[in-house]
Amino acid sequence: MAIGIKVKRAGPRYDEGASKFFGSPTVPRAWVSEFGEDEIFLCQIRLADIAELDEENALPHSGYLYIFLDTSGGEYYPSPVIRYFDGEPEVVIDGFNSAVEGYEAFTKGFPMEFSPVEDDADCTRLFGVASGWSEENAPLLLQFDPLDNETGFLDRIDGYLYIFLGEDGSLDGARAVVERS
Repeated sequence: MAIGIKVKRAGPRYDEGASKFFGSPTVPRAWVSEFGEDEIFLCQIRLADIAELDEENALPHSGYLYIFLDTSGGEYYPSPVIRYFDGEPEVVIDGFNSAVEGYEAFTKGFPMEFSPVEDDADCTRLFGVASGWSEENAPLLLQFDPLDNETGFLDRIDGYLYIFLGEDGSLDGARAVVERS
């Protein structure tokens, strides 16, 4: 089974360390100076939130998984920068995406709720098989459906943003594909 992700707009007060798309990443202090100038924050996943749903133990069940996107290749050619931290992050970086031209609007957080879904479900999810995409053999980490949520990210396309793991199933060598229907 894949893990479906429903997003909702954050209220005025919510846990900054929660699993979420956009907003202010909560990261380890040592990472604060390591981000590239064209890098945007896509999401953070508190791995304990998905531990019961990760039946195949594809990811660790503690710590945080982060997906940032290097946007220097343009909106439709992002490169994923995936980071893992096995601990509790200490620093909230407010306005992270506001410094990258074209992404200034993605500073509000969208907390995630997780549930089991079919491996080929047409939705935002972790794992499974890429909906409508047969050219990739690498394992799917994330399928982001811009029309499945209210984030506004890539909402001009009818398609998906896929984040594929490296061919050996590791975070190293991950790549992103924007597929337009």
